[in-house]
Amino acid sequence: MAIRPASDGRHRDGVPDVIVAAGDDLEGGGSLSPAVTRAAAILDVLAESNGEPVGPSELARRLGLPKSSIANICGALADVGLVRRIATGFALGRRLAELGGAYLASVDQVQEFYEASRILPAGSEETVQFAVLDGLEVTYLARHDGRQPVQLSSGIGRRLPAVSTATGKAALASLPDADLQRRLAGVTTLPRATRKAHATVDELMADIVEIRRRGYAIDDEQTMEGVVCYGVMVPSRQPGGEGPCAASITLLKVRATAERVPALITDLQRLAAELSDPIRRD
Repeated sequence: MAIRPASDGRHRDGVPDVIVAAGDDLEGGGSLSPAVTRAAAILDVLAESNGEPVGPSELARRLGLPKSSIANICGALADVGLVRRIATGFALGRRLAELGGAYLASVDQVQEFYEASRILPAGSEETVQFAVLDGLEVTYLARHDGRQPVQLSSGIGRRLPAVSTATGKAALASLPDADLQRRLAGVTTLPRATRKAHATVDELMADIVEIRRRGYAIDDEQTMEGVVCYGVMVPSRQPGGEGPCAASITLLKVRATAERVPALITDLQRLAAELSDPIRRD
């Protein structure tokens, strides 16, 4: 069951629709967790209190939830440092600042991607993208649109199969063999957007061997006919962080000449180096 708003779209009994819906039973083992949704609502209220502690009774009143549930959730949040106890109330915890700092580090990397992409000697004319690997998919975090008209399906926030995209294959090729095998365990068929996309895991693994030897990935009309893409892995700045990430340059296949492609690969390698270590830019 999905979150369902009230029929008139307004709050019911002073409780936001998302909270009311989250409190309902989930059918079929859905992924929505009422406790997580309520915890997020509690954090929102504490964020609005300007540092002043808020007690369970006041939180219960504002959110229209049982005081016992509020107390249990706040206790759990305090145990992991997301909130802190002050007398009989709660305020935001230090762990949120740590998480926020980690998030801002990724945002800074996205901003640096835009700045660096604009000045690439050859790549700035084409479409340059930045994505992060998640399982066997990539999520696109940023995109620089060059002067060449290329219609892409990989908009910011879009998820695409890693097994056929240049960003995805570059990221997969950077993984240790044990991690790669774990992700591919049980996979029998691969999603294919075009006839040129890999049909089997064996084909993908042969491509990954070549990517590791060559140093970059190629999506030769595997995602979209008439379009080619070159990708390189971007090392993570934080050990244990999400990722790995990858950057790519996409262009019409007719523009991927023997003279132009080496310049694009050089630009990609330069971009990856700068995103992994901004000091190198100087």
